[in-house]
Amino acid sequence: MKKYFFTFLVVIAFLTNPSSSKAEVQWDGAQIVKGQTGKMTFTKDVKVYKKNANGTFSSMTVKRNNYFRVYNIEKYKNKTFYWMSSGYRVQATDLVVFKKVPLNIRASFYDNPGYININRQDNDYIYGTHYFDGSEYRGPRYNLSIGENLYYEYLRTDGLTEKSYLDATDIRIAETTKRDEGLYKLTADVQHLRGPIAGGSAGGKYSKGTVFQSLGLEINGYLRVQVLGTWGEDFIFTYIPVALLQPVQTQGKRYIRYGVIGEGNREQKELKRFDEVSLLTEKNATAWIEIGGETYHVPKKALAAIRPNESPIITTSFLPNDTLQQLVYGNTVYKKMTNNRFEAQKENRIIDYHETEQTFNYEMDGTKYIFEKPVTEGSKVTIMRHGMKEEEFVRAIHYTFTITPAGTFNNVVEISSVEFFAPGYGLIDGYSARLMSYK
Repeated sequence: MKKYFFTFLVVIAFLTNPSSSKAEVQWDGAQIVKGQTGKMTFTKDVKVYKKNANGTFSSMTVKRNNYFRVYNIEKYKNKTFYWMSSGYRVQATDLVVFKKVPLNIRASFYDNPGYININRQDNDYIYGTHYFDGSEYRGPRYNLSIGENLYYEYLRTDGLTEKSYLDATDIRIAETTKRDEGLYKLTADVQHLRGPIAGGSAGGKYSKGTVFQSLGLEINGYLRVQVLGTWGEDFIFTYIPVALLQPVQTQGKRYIRYGVIGEGNREQKELKRFDEVSLLTEKNATAWIEIGGETYHVPKKALAAIRPNESPIITTSFLPNDTLQQLVYGNTVYKKMTNNRFEAQKENRIIDYHETEQTFNYEMDGTKYIFEKPVTEGSKVTIMRHGMKEEEFVRAIHYTFTITPAGTFNNVVEISSVEFFAPGYGLIDGYSARLMSYK
């Protein structure tokens, strides 16, 4: 009975230890282990040294032709150093015979390998560069091919492609983990890093309390994050030690004041008046919110602390009023010709409008907008543009809305194609037309 019980324990131990179930990896006549970058031997007996935590040094003598694993490599100031186990470091000389383990063999030990440049020979700027396929985590677009070395195609912003490779000894591999894309607050001052490694091309500093948005990737103990407030500007990302970040707590419930698009890292979300959201943080004119477990940012003015009023409902006086005589869009001047028509001197530049029992109809330079009555948030808008039919809707009705230099308008209708109409004036802002003045 004891014999069977012992066998049972061995089986359980085997099944609960995944590493023991993996086949050994052999290369160049020796077993390779996770984290190993190469192997080396010496052409004669030599002493090697390591620095202890207390500042003293320890040494040991290694025998000629004995095989040693190399776990890390340093390259700087035209020198190369190999790190053995237990902290012993050896400088590359003619006494050392080093062989690198092919990168694809090293990568096979990882479920989701990430590749970090550790070469400082040419300059410190590339040290710490993180290479990954595509732009899933918002960064340079690389197409990677992992063989003996790391081969890549870099897709430049000008449309051209650069092809190159990195020697396997220039690469450190670390496991990557997908993370949420929520907001995180810094718990201590920290340097800006362009890569997930200490000293990885550091720039400026971030102060304790700075808020970042996660880009969903953790590697080598660092989280890839986006600096808040950089949308539409130069893209700014950095890597922050996970240990120095804590999730941002919600500041309470808010209401969506009017229909608006919530912008997320990967997708947009249509938010409607009265939707309840959780406020995370604010910066300048932008607020970051959470709804359905996802994080989005919206204009700060789109949030209300108390439930907002009902949407305005427009039943009359939506089209240009009878007193208007001239409308100026850019350099084009439209003058009133008849009760429901404006014309410009340029060929085929007209504004025409009419009303039926069911719709308000507005046309500008061949594009027709048909608004279902009554006009309110969510009501239907049909657009005929370049011979194509578009089904849109009223996203929001703004109590007041200002465009420069025309001025401020009341009850401005924003449709889902991001075009704006002011009752009594018609289109005031759109793809290629912005109202500059009127009389």
